Amino acid sequence: NRRSEPLVKQEERVRQSSAYGHFKTWKMLKVIVKSGDDLRSEQFAMQLIETIDLIFKKRKLKLKLQPYDILSTGVNCGIVEFISDAMSIDYIKKKMLEKTGRDMDLVDFYRIRFGSVKSQTYKNAINNLVDSLAAYSLVCYILQIKDRHNANILINQNDGGLVHIDFGFILASRLLNFETAPFKITGDIIRLLGGLEGKGFNAG
Repeated sequence: NRRSEPLVKQEERVRQSSAYGHFKTWKMLKVIVKSGDDLRSEQFAMQLIETIDLIFKKRKLKLKLQPYDILSTGVNCGIVEFISDAMSIDYIKKKMLEKTGRDMDLVDFYRIRFGSVKSQTYKNAINNLVDSLAAYSLVCYILQIKDRHNANILINQNDGGLVHIDFGFILASRLLNFETAPFKITGDIIRLLGGLEGKGFNAG
């Protein structure tokens, strides 16, 4: 089923059929062509996020971000890199509801996707969740990123980490006055981390 094919396998399959696949610099990149959106602020936000990511890596911190390419090609158009192997929390919950007929949260999803809570795969996924949650919480606080909801927070299907997208509201531009929280953390994420007193929640 090519729709569920991992990105690595898909890249290798396409590379094998490409006339330029033998070049060392060959790379497959999925993009979304957008119109009607001013991507200049998003491109600026991503440049700041990439800088913060470099700082985390230089300091050898476990904090984990996933920058992606954004290119504004005009006032109301541009190109955004598609993040493969990741789905929004909103989409995940809708799909689980369709399959089971009942509301399920991220605790259920992580157990289904990554196995038993005692397995190393599950523990690795939770560790990646912790590292990425802490990283994006800092980014949201520092850059005052607003409009955080389950449609623009993704879960990486391979490692369990969080990925934030859509950065139209940063540094108090077009400030959303009804949003007072410095970053987004939901009840099911807290439950995944073992509650407020859990090991995962206090991992830092």
